[in-house]
Amino acid sequence: MRWRSLTVVNFNDPQLQDCYDRAFETVIGFSDEMRQVCALIATHDFFQMIEGPHSARVHETIDQLLLPELRAGLREWYRRCGVELDQAAISFRDQLNQLAGEKLEHPTATPLNPS
Repeated sequence: MRWRSLTVVNFNDPQLQDCYDRAFETVIGFSDEMRQVCALIATHDFFQMIEGPHSARVHETIDQLLLPELRAGLREWYRRCGVELDQAAISFRDQLNQLAGEKLEHPTATPLNPS
């Protein structure tokens, strides 16, 4: 078994950090990478709901989700979700796909713009 170090998720905003930390602690039964992704998505969804999609906090959670170190966990998250996503979750996944330049839900996750 190969050891991978856990990517530390640090936010500049104390409210973001607190929301993320609480969400991370409540997720059990998954790898640390999946727990991070779950906590980041929960944090994103919470701040989008109370502040709207153009909030700086919402954008900061997206930036964290798209870190190269978390990409494998994000891919795993969308492969596990499968068809259980509601329309809002599908729209968010599509937004992340576009920003990441790949289809995160596909097992081979090929880049959208191979160059």
